[in-house]
Amino acid sequence: MSHPAWLKVKLNVNNHYYKIQALNQRLGLNTVCEQAACPNIGICWAKSEVTYILLGKDCTRGCKFCNVKRNKPLPPDINEPQLIAKAVKELRLNFVVLTSVTRDDLPDMGLKQILETISLVKKSSPGIKIEILIPDFRNSKELLEMVSNSDVDVAGHNIETVKALYPKLRPDFDYDTSLGVLESLKSFNPSLATKSALLLGLGEKEAEVVNTIKDLRSAKVNILYLGQYLSPTKEHWRVEKFYSPEEFEYYKLTAKSLGFKAVISEPLARSSWKAREVYENFLLTANR
Repeated sequence: MSHPAWLKVKLNVNNHYYKIQALNQRLGLNTVCEQAACPNIGICWAKSEVTYILLGKDCTRGCKFCNVKRNKPLPPDINEPQLIAKAVKELRLNFVVLTSVTRDDLPDMGLKQILETISLVKKSSPGIKIEILIPDFRNSKELLEMVSNSDVDVAGHNIETVKALYPKLRPDFDYDTSLGVLESLKSFNPSLATKSALLLGLGEKEAEVVNTIKDLRSAKVNILYLGQYLSPTKEHWRVEKFYSPEEFEYYKLTAKSLGFKAVISEPLARSSWKAREVYENFLLTANR
């Protein structure tokens, strides 16, 4: 299935893009921008918008649409928190997104290293805002309370797809567990901005998308992203449908009508796309 015109993106790079690339290679850091084959990498890096992925390159779970590899992971690099803090400071970032692979092999599922990274980034770059995108941590209330009470400005967990497709696409995950994660984040810290994202084009029906949006709003999620699924390789789940910009606008209006404070719904949207701008707009509308 050939891509429609609105999905064709020209790689937009400048000297700053190459600076980020060289720095990450020198420090041995991983980004979801590269690992997930994000179509917006050129635009984001040219504007100093980077999403670092913690705890290695390999995931202990496998989603049929994800480009991150499912393998037996190596032990976490204990220097990673310091290296990410160094990169953020060197790049003079004022907003950064941190995410991680799922690490069911670790006793705390990697949370200690994630929290250490948050702390060091905040310490070395005073005033920086941090968005954290977490795995489900098996919906551990103890771990999720620690996330909620950490020094993050946005906490996200992606629902990814509709409930009916979970057995096929996310067999190692559970839809209700993911909703529970988002509910817990908000219950432990009601003032924390929470966020989730949904990929379209995997075989979902309109009613299922609307119901998922409603479920996320019932979980008191503040920020919602919807984007077009693009198959990373021929071995991944195929694209069942390309949604038009008008269809994305329809879902944006639907989400807005349900009370989401910030919605990004467009073909090339990914969960960290325009993250700083969206967070700033959320702050402006949060008390309305």
